[in-house]
Amino acid sequence: MRDCDFCNTTGGGIDERLIVYADGQTLAFLDTSPASPGHTLVIPRAHYANLLDVSEEDAAAVMVSAARVARLLQEALAPKGFTLLQANEVAGWQGIFHLHVHVIPRWDEDELQSPWWPQKADRQELRRTAAEIRAISGAGDGVGLEAQAHT
Repeated sequence: MRDCDFCNTTGGGIDERLIVYADGQTLAFLDTSPASPGHTLVIPRAHYANLLDVSEEDAAAVMVSAARVARLLQEALAPKGFTLLQANEVAGWQGIFHLHVHVIPRWDEDELQSPWWPQKADRQELRRTAAEIRAISGAGDGVGLEAQAHT
């Protein structure tokens, strides 16, 4: 896509010295506005606006590459942990409309903050929401889904 910053990246518009990993389906490069040292973006080489758009094959390839990048960052920088972030649409904080996963190395003393503070949800409300999602997916009443989830 001509007006996509990341598609232009895959076409050679990025400083190649920022690329930390590449394979046939994905490209990973240092974020030019990093949240921490080593903050890396992993993208599919093919253009997809976001997670709702991507093929299952390329979604899987992006996640495999994100795991590979995390291991590279662990060896090179020895962070205490990682945060992966993937945003979709403006309401979800997406700024560049080409699917990408942020692999953000974390240290105990870094200044990053959690985007939310978990609070217990009402169990009945959770069950209603799960039922609505299952109805669309064709999964029925959910009985037996636990066994499927572990296979």
